Amino acid sequence: MTSLQGQTALVTGGAGGIGSAICRRLSVDGALVVVADLDGEKADRVARGIVSDGGRAVGIGLDITDRDQWRAAIAETTRIAGGLNILVNNAGGARIKPFEALSAEDWKHDIDVNLNGAFLGIKEAFDVMRQTASESASGGAIINIASVSALKGSPGMPAYSAGKGGLRLFTKAIAVDFARRGYRIRVNSVYPGLIDTPLTKPLFESQLKPGSEESLEAARSRILQQYPIGRIGRPDEIASVVRFLAGDDSSYMVGAELVVDGGLTAA
Repeated sequence: MTSLQGQTALVTGGAGGIGSAICRRLSVDGALVVVADLDGEKADRVARGIVSDGGRAVGIGLDITDRDQWRAAIAETTRIAGGLNILVNNAGGARIKPFEALSAEDWKHDIDVNLNGAFLGIKEAFDVMRQTASESASGGAIINIASVSALKGSPGMPAYSAGKGGLRLFTKAIAVDFARRGYRIRVNSVYPGLIDTPLTKPLFESQLKPGSEESLEAARSRILQQYPIGRIGRPDEIASVVRFLAGDDSSYMVGAELVVDGGLTAA
């Protein structure tokens, strides 16, 4: 696999389970990684861990729903690295509730975090990425982390599904547009299934029916039965796919959807 040496990557949600795995993987392959997270202290810890392992990284605080913070993050990245080659819109979140319990504020939160945040990031990074791509043999890469919830209905997650579904088609639209306009920035998306992160427990809890005596472990087993591979995915398994999309080995991929779900949507 080709090296990412000399390239700079910004990863949102970089202090989380999947995000930190992505940051570490891109660093191992040579990239300078900007670890961006709503929790700036955690972002700093992830970055320091990467540096202690011999990589290059900096941590910054970033609320992806705030355009001014995005502008500051891109300005800081440009100051540190002189440009930006790879943008990974990984940050996301869900307020797991049945429709009747979902408030307008819950809806807005999930749409802002899972769709609008990626839009703002790409909007603010575009000029820098386009300039960097024009000066790089590899061009640029944007990888949006969607979800299998964008491909199939997810009970108890209507707002999250809507946000990730919107991200799916937004990705395709700009991927085609950027390619036809010769911007040399490839845009693709990744669709994780159930991944072993701190978010899995709330998901299992949401599947317990009111008044049911079913245990959390039983709910977990029932959900896993939907996955032909028979297990939860690992963050590093998503990171490996992101690494592929970030480099030259995926140079002919534009608007692609890489589903990493243990067979859930194939069954």
